[in-house]
Amino acid sequence: FYTWEEIQKHNLRTDKWLVIERKVYNVTKWANRHPGGQRVISHYAGEDATDAFQAFHINPTLVQKFLKPLLIGELAPGEPSQDRDKNSQLVEDFRTLRKTAEDMNLFRASPLFFCLYLGHIIALEVLAWLMVSYCGTGWITTLILACLLATSQAQAGWLQHDFGHLSVFKKSSWNHITHKFIIGHLKGASANWWNHRHFQHHAKPNIFKKDPDVNMLHIFVLGDTQPVEYGKKKLKYLPYNHQHEYF
Repeated sequence: FYTWEEIQKHNLRTDKWLVIERKVYNVTKWANRHPGGQRVISHYAGEDATDAFQAFHINPTLVQKFLKPLLIGELAPGEPSQDRDKNSQLVEDFRTLRKTAEDMNLFRASPLFFCLYLGHIIALEVLAWLMVSYCGTGWITTLILACLLATSQAQAGWLQHDFGHLSVFKKSSWNHITHKFIIGHLKGASANWWNHRHFQHHAKPNIFKKDPDVNMLHIFVLGDTQPVEYGKKKLKYLPYNHQHEYF
């Protein structure tokens, strides 16, 4: 049996333990083989990862089989299920909310809806191409094209988001293929780059140094520690003392 005090010591790059449903796993060597990327799983080193584990895996029962060789023990009977830095009541509230959403079938996507969604995006793109081909590039045509492409690109951005989360089809491979088509061919971006950043964002939303979406180092500094860190290292890309004025 292990205590949280002991588990929290194993949060290093070369030493990673985490907890799932009160069971303690050593993922140090396996992290680099983690299908979701080593950073996502490493962000939970020394912490309870139960809710993240349930949220990120379509079939947690199947994934449990891969955890068995990594099991090294359990939490001591007197230890709380969550690490002491977490609000246990808030965790329970979110679990109740998730159970309600599951009972309402809110996680069951309609593939037909998403196929029609993709179809109307492609139709807008094709219509824009036909307009350029047959109507030229006059001002009126350009304005209409701008509206068509702005709409299709905005919609494609949100559609790739849902496929990138593997939340449409039951098979992950189908989600990945569709995601790569939408973000790669319609948006001109990298699916791997998006997954690498966005999965970290959802694993640790708004946690500085773990969520890439709040890592704006070249624009402004955040919190109480980053300004001090930048000051000591004498790093300066912009006049941060005026960031409240330019951002």
